[in-house]
Amino acid sequence: MHSCHLTNLLPVQERQDYWRGVIGNTYFDLALRFTEQQRFYGQLWRWDVAPFGISFLSTSPTCYRRLKQHINRHEDHHFLITIPERHEVHFSQERRSVRCRPGGFILERSDKPYEFEYGRDNSLWVVRIPGSLLRARLRLPERYLFSEFDRSQGLGAVFFDYFRSITNQVAYLDDRQAAVLMRQLIELFALAVEGDPRAISSDDSSLRQVHLHRVEQYIREHMREPGLNPEQVAAACGISTRYLHKLFQGQEFSVSQWIREMRLQGAEAEIHAAGPGRTLADIAYKWGFNDQAHFCRCFKARFGMTPRAARRG
Repeated sequence: MHSCHLTNLLPVQERQDYWRGVIGNTYFDLALRFTEQQRFYGQLWRWDVAPFGISFLSTSPTCYRRLKQHINRHEDHHFLITIPERHEVHFSQERRSVRCRPGGFILERSDKPYEFEYGRDNSLWVVRIPGSLLRARLRLPERYLFSEFDRSQGLGAVFFDYFRSITNQVAYLDDRQAAVLMRQLIELFALAVEGDPRAISSDDSSLRQVHLHRVEQYIREHMREPGLNPEQVAAACGISTRYLHKLFQGQEFSVSQWIREMRLQGAEAEIHAAGPGRTLADIAYKWGFNDQAHFCRCFKARFGMTPRAARRG
């Protein structure tokens, strides 16, 4: 679905309330503060590619605040990839912050309060991604917050060029085609941020991050093998099984849960993308499930419907 929202035809006194509604419907609940209230303008183009969202907005200086009362802990929250085009933007959350200039992009999370602003007339692209989908590809997306990534060269440029090709052609794609391309875009985004030298550094030791990166890479390469388990992962990465579990300790997923989550996300995407010639059993086996009944139970527990219902939908 494509839609466009403009304020220039509205009376000045109605523009700010209208824009608040546009932003809330496009992203999620936010509190807005307008630097130049008497001359505010806003334009937003929106493409919905369920469960993703793409938007391009041009506005006068604005501050967007995500407050505690806006956050529902029982909902699947989102990450935003923000790509400024004209001027710098500033994102701050939990006493940390990052500035992003044109030529870069940043990652933001919506499940904690934050402030996002720009002090000059600006234009920016925003990609909205369900948190569960990004976490299935990037086990700890939080590692990539508060860094400005370069979109002018290397994998960052590949990611941005692919993103712009999607936006140029999305009007000519059906929902299934667009969803497949968006999942490939997330893969390119993950490769771009993982390839950045700063991905190794964090509040934890560099050695721990090296082990995590090796473990995650091995799991992604072998997750379609039915027998993949923590013992195999640990042995292949040259660490003990106990240390492997410690690397995942305190995070959203354990090792086994993360393997299952990636398999389910991959199978769910293929169910929607595959033609009628592919059976559900074929898809289940391809993604490492050697028991179709077990696959169906896990799928329904994760997505709230059976694989057959997902295919009909």
